[in-house]
Amino acid sequence: MHEMEPARLDGARHVSEELTPERCWELLRSEETGRVGFVHHGRVMILPVHYLVRDQAIYFRTAPSGFIGEPSARLQTSFQVDHTWPDRSEGWSVLVSGPSSHVLEEETIKELWGKVMPEPWAGGERTLFIRIQADLISGRHVHLS
Repeated sequence: MHEMEPARLDGARHVSEELTPERCWELLRSEETGRVGFVHHGRVMILPVHYLVRDQAIYFRTAPSGFIGEPSARLQTSFQVDHTWPDRSEGWSVLVSGPSSHVLEEETIKELWGKVMPEPWAGGERTLFIRIQADLISGRHVHLS
């Protein structure tokens, strides 16, 4: 049995490098749309959201009712952002995992409303801020060697 060869393009090998937590946070700050993943009534849900980074946590707005905004806190939440350059066979991906909760602190809410953040694409009022506290953060940069 032969080991599988790494993916190739024009004879070059792809390299997958782990990113430092610091670089992961830099990359998270460079984008504005990501995907939040969580379990809702036994079903895995992955939804796109516009977000911002503050104090090494992810914040986004949602409706007070619905999949994300329901009152219960989620102990297991993941958030992923990535960027690719298909013409260069290159890209990076960052994954944050940790609990999510409603933002209830008035000072934090005021500060978040004052930040520049794209409007959510989903219709309806999106007045509830959700925080994902990063317990784990990891990232990879894949490129040709």
